Parts: sequence; C-alpha cells; structure tokens
Amino acid sequence: MIAGCTGALRGGVLYLTLDTRGSSVNVFTPPVALELERELEAGLAAGARAVVLQSAKPGSFVNGVGLLLAASSHAQGAAMERAHILRRCYERLAAAPVPTIAAIEGNCYGCGLELALACDYRIARDSYDTHFYMPELRDYAFVPLFGATQRLPRLLGLRRAMEVLLGERLDARRAARIGLIDRLAPAQGVAATLRSLLSTLRARHWPKRLPERHGSSGAPAIDALPGPERRLARECLRLARLPFARDYRLEDGLREELASFWSSLGTKESERAMSFFFVRQAAKAHGIGSAAYQRPPRLAIAVESRTPALRKLARLLVQRRLPGIEVKARGSIAFSTRKVPGALTCTLGGPRTEADCAAFLPLAGGAAIELVPGAPERPWRRGAALFQVLEQAGFQPIVTSARGRFVSERLLAAFASAMASRPARASLLDFGYRLPAAVRRRVRAGASKGIAEHLSVVLAKECIRALEEGELTHPSQADLFADVLFGFPVVRGGLLRYVASGTSRVASDAARVLGRAVQPKSNSD
Repeated sequence: MIAGCTGALRGGVLYLTLDTRGSSVNVFTPPVALELERELEAGLAAGARAVVLQSAKPGSFVNGVGLLLAASSHAQGAAMERAHILRRCYERLAAAPVPTIAAIEGNCYGCGLELALACDYRIARDSYDTHFYMPELRDYAFVPLFGATQRLPRLLGLRRAMEVLLGERLDARRAARIGLIDRLAPAQGVAATLRSLLSTLRARHWPKRLPERHGSSGAPAIDALPGPERRLARECLRLARLPFARDYRLEDGLREELASFWSSLGTKESERAMSFFFVRQAAKAHGIGSAAYQRPPRLAIAVESRTPALRKLARLLVQRRLPGIEVKARGSIAFSTRKVPGALTCTLGGPRTEADCAAFLPLAGGAAIELVPGAPERPWRRGAALFQVLEQAGFQPIVTSARGRFVSERLLAAFASAMASRPARASLLDFGYRLPAAVRRRVRAGASKGIAEHLSVVLAKECIRALEEGELTHPSQADLFADVLFGFPVVRGGLLRYVASGTSRVASDAARVLGRAVQPKSNSD
C-alpha cells in the first residue's frame, strides 16, 4: 500500500509526487519518508539526471510532521526512531548527486519548508494558497529539527533567516524577493516554469547548486518578542550563528539542532502549545462539522459595494488571487447588506438578520471573522464552503450563535474596560500577549503589575457568560477568540485552561465549562 510518495522517471527526470493517503494535506510521516528514499534510490540507479519533488494535494506542498513527532515524544525511544527515519530522508535528498528541485504549490509549513530547503532549487506558484511558514517556535514552542536553523542562514543570511524561524509568514512573491525561492511561477501553475528551469540545467550539464554564504550580522531584537518566546528564540539564534564559524560542518550543526529539539520538548510550555493545535481543530469542527481542510471547488462570489467594509472585502478577495474563486456580479455565495435570492448570503453588520449569515469582520489588519448563521442548526454544514473560502483568504473564522451583538464586540469591550487608561503594553508582552496592531494601539506603553492576569480573567469571564448563554457552543471557541483577537499566548494552553488553573474567583467557573475538575494552584507554573 502506498503511504504517500510515488516516483516516475520521464525524459531523464525523476518526479517524486507527494500525496499522503487519507489526508486532505500532505504530512511527511516516516512511511512517506521511506517511500521517498526508495523511489529516489531507484530513480538514481535508473539514470535520473535531475529530481523534481512535487505535490498532488491542491493547496498543500507539505503541511508538517513536527507536531505529530513531538506529540509522540512521551515514548522517546519510538519518537527518536521516527526522527532518525525522517532525518535520514532529508540527508539523502540533500546528498543526491544530481540537481533536486522543489516545485511548490500550496502551503509549505515547518518540515515541508525544511524539505524544500534540502533541495538545490525551489520554484513556487504565485497564488495566495502558497505560503511559507515555520510554526515550531511560535505555535508549538520547540526548536525545528530538520535543518532549518542551519540551511536558512546560509541561504538568506542571519537576519532574514531568523525572521522566518521566528514565525514570519511569507507568500510566494515575498519568498522570491528575499531569495527563499529561485523562480516565481504564475498562478496558473508551475509546469512552464519547471520546464524552463530543467532546460537551463540540461544546457549546463545538470549542475548541483553551490552552498551560499551570507553575513552573520543583523539579528533581530529578542527582547521585542513576547516573553515566553525569548528563551527558544535565543537558542535558535545560537544555532543560526553556527554556519558562520570558520570550521563549520553541516553535520555538526544538524546534530546540535537535534539536541536542542529534544531539550525543548517535554516542557509545560511545549505541551500546552501543542495542545492548542487541537483547540483550533475543535473550534472548526464545532463550527462546520469537520476539521479537515477542503479546498473549495470553483466558486463565484458576489460582493456588493454599498458600504466601505464590503468594498474593502471585495478588494481583499481580488488581491489575494484565491484559486478557483471568482468575484463576480452574481455568485453562489454573496456578501451583501441584505439577503440575495439564490445565494448563501453573508451580511456585514448586526447578528439579527434575515440573511443566511451575519459576520463581524475587523478588516484593519485583524485575522478574526465571526460568522453568525441565521439558522439554529449546529454545526453549520451549509456554511462550510463560505468558511473554507474565508480561511483560504487568510482569516480565522469562528461560528457563533450571537444575538444582541457579536461575541467579538463583547470581548473587545471587555478588553477596553480591563485596560482603561493603565500603562500595560510592556506587561502584556512579557506575559506573552501578541496583540494585533489595531488592538495594541489602544493600550498605553509601560507596565502595570498584574494587568495581564487581570485581563485574562476579564476575558474568560465574558467567554464563560457567552458559553452559558449559548452564544458560544464549545470552550475551544472561547480559546480561539482569545488567540486571534488578542494574541493570548499558546504556551499557556488556552485562555480558559489558564484561568481554570489559577486562584481567581472565575477559576471554578472556567473549570466547570471545560468539563473537568481543576485543583486551584498558582498561575506561575
């Protein structure tokens, strides 16, 4: 049975195609790695002059494996064996005696980006669903383990490499500008660009790429990061500086990276951060009935231009070049100020509406979008296509049952009340809050003792009220709101879990809605 990698030799070029079975995205598991190794070895033995690594999954090059590997670390022997299998595959791909090319269409996250870095050349499709992102430090609180801390600095230089390692998201155009990819393919696909690169390599007798060396200056200011991220950021910086030593050897750097990965696991911070992945999945499942990513089929979306918010949304959907999505005068999904006959209609405004759905859409740089279906049924399966389009456009949709006003508005009002006019920006950053720019501007610079804990309790209290009133249907939605609206730190495991573990008057209420008993203890752990 094929786990997720097949090989085909055509015209002297070995095409390795990733297609993880039973998954809507590619996940680079040990069985897939073993298949890739076998296909690579067989193709080279058959005379391949170049290797192309590509994906058969729409919207996904490789979305990761680091989280799955880390989550299995409670059985360290088995986890180390899995890590060995995976790392060996990276090493053999990098050591291939012929040029290797990563043809990237779709998300390239974590170990997927590291897999592309193990190739000599990278081309990427210029579409909004092609993103490059290293989630390890920011989302999961562990050090990467498949070479990113060693290969990125040599390719990009220290400063830009650290920006990527610390969680900067890059689209294909930005990746091309900084040198992460070598060629930018049009939105229609990578085929023509790939043929051009292969022709160039053939004319030059199939050269391997020589290692690049950049300067080691210009590291980011670690103290400007949220407090819980600083320790691992300093460790990533130490690792990223290794390639600039005079006697540096890649295998030594990779060995140190792996040691740092294992030492960063098993901490309470990494366990809590990893658990938040499942919080996101649960919130989505309770919203539309499934946590699986499904790239929307070809859809026409209509967006009225009656209000500034609708005009901004229309521009956003056009600019982001969503594959298969057309913004037209009429469509099966419509954004409007009132119900559009024949279309699933989402209005931007108050949750009381005759349309299929109302939305709270903070367009000023925010990622949150609250969807309030007009029908009472949950999960809202009919709105799955709308949810996926918004997710693909870069938003974080959350489905609620808000009535008088949006839950987002309630939480923003609670935030403003908790902040009042107190100087709090430094205290929130030290605690780990990653406030979006529009929210950060409402907070005075400076520090106030205990303000982060106070804010967390205030937000939790409002979320608990919304859960009790039925406006939120699951605690994961409350935790996700705290994350996307205010940047509540994932290393604390979610807003409600954090508050439930404390000693405030709200702790027992938070424990109750979480459905488990929590012994009161200090939040300082």
